[in-house]
Amino acid sequence: MNGYSMSDDHQPLTYWGNVPLYAAHMLVVVFVASMIATAILMFSGNAGVFVSWLSFDSLRVMKGEIWRLATYGLVNQPTLWFAIDMVMIIWFGRELEKFFGRRKFLSLYAGFYLLPPIVLTLAGLWVPTRLQGQTGGFGLFIAFATLYPNTPMLFN
Repeated sequence: MNGYSMSDDHQPLTYWGNVPLYAAHMLVVVFVASMIATAILMFSGNAGVFVSWLSFDSLRVMKGEIWRLATYGLVNQPTLWFAIDMVMIIWFGRELEKFFGRRKFLSLYAGFYLLPPIVLTLAGLWVPTRLQGQTGGFGLFIAFATLYPNTPMLFN
């Protein structure tokens, strides 16, 4: 079998009109909402507290502020790379979710999302590091390319 099944885990979460919405779409909604909030706070000049409280800082994580392992991706500035990352999550994440199912896809995505701060926390023992706004879209692209090596991309 090609990985697809009729179980609820492989079906869309909901529909918007005739358009199926998957968990990958919901991840993008959360990240775009956080980007809008970050942009509004930056424009108003109040982003300092928000950014310092949510972004990843290896020294602060080692002092017990472990929420930073999960919240660093919520500090997104409006950049071209952020937009490309969101397209990768929708495009490749949706296909991975269809293939693996929602639970396995979300587990895979959680691994891509949590791996950088965990590695940087360990590296922070030697060199303190900071991180914000990385969302794991490139990891989904690599997983998609591994799963479908002969899929034509862009101009071919």
